[in-house]
Amino acid sequence: MSEQEEILRGWTLRGRNFVVTGGTKGIGLATVKALLAHGAEAVVFCSRGPSAELVTSLRREYANANVVHVPCDVSSPDGREALLRAVREQRISIHGLVNNVGTNMRKPITEQTEDEYHTMMRTNVDAAYFLSKSCLDLFDSKGATIVNVSSAAGVQSSGTGIVYGMTKAAMNHFTRTLACEWASRNIRVNAVAPWMTVTPLLEEAVKGDTGALDKVKRSTPMHRLGQPEEVANAVIYLCLPASSYVTGQVLGVDGGLTAQGFDGPCVTPGE
Repeated sequence: MSEQEEILRGWTLRGRNFVVTGGTKGIGLATVKALLAHGAEAVVFCSRGPSAELVTSLRREYANANVVHVPCDVSSPDGREALLRAVREQRISIHGLVNNVGTNMRKPITEQTEDEYHTMMRTNVDAAYFLSKSCLDLFDSKGATIVNVSSAAGVQSSGTGIVYGMTKAAMNHFTRTLACEWASRNIRVNAVAPWMTVTPLLEEAVKGDTGALDKVKRSTPMHRLGQPEEVANAVIYLCLPASSYVTGQVLGVDGGLTAQGFDGPCVTPGE
């Protein structure tokens, strides 16, 4: 193998198998498609509802890959077991787990209900924690990677709800500490922390408030929202062999938001 071929081998996912939670919309769907486009051999992904039409479309476009959808809710033990059972049925080892599933209910702490609190904790924290732990025996013996989809809200306040910020901060620290604990097992653990991205969850959150996102754009150095594919690209990098010495990192995919302290005239002239 030539030096060039050896270098390029780090930028393909051929022969590798992945599990993605929340894979039928937004960042999750973009990630599923990107994994397949980069040559993944098998992608098992889940969502709470059926997605026959989507699966048919993906299988048609990526005919050489094994595309498996599992209808389940991974915020519950039963849902996680359903996903793991489907992976075992494929008789594959996992090279990567993408903990993408998440939810938010935007309310100030004085209005947040106890049920909403627990729903977000189960969805955003429990799912990632328990799935990662349960996949340990399913990971490939030569090594694997976990990528957690966090949020800029877990790095600093974003005004989108305390519980959501707490869950994402927990995911960031989970990423760093698990990366240290499992380094000896050759399992890398990283996270991406996107800022507001054009997803169904965001569209639902700002429905009826046409000016809500204008303030977001003004406060972001790149002055625009992120696209699901841009976040998925960062996830893919952390799944590739090319990132083999990267672990315990929380990669901001936020248009410069968390780098900025004050939006002065050199950033936005005339403001």
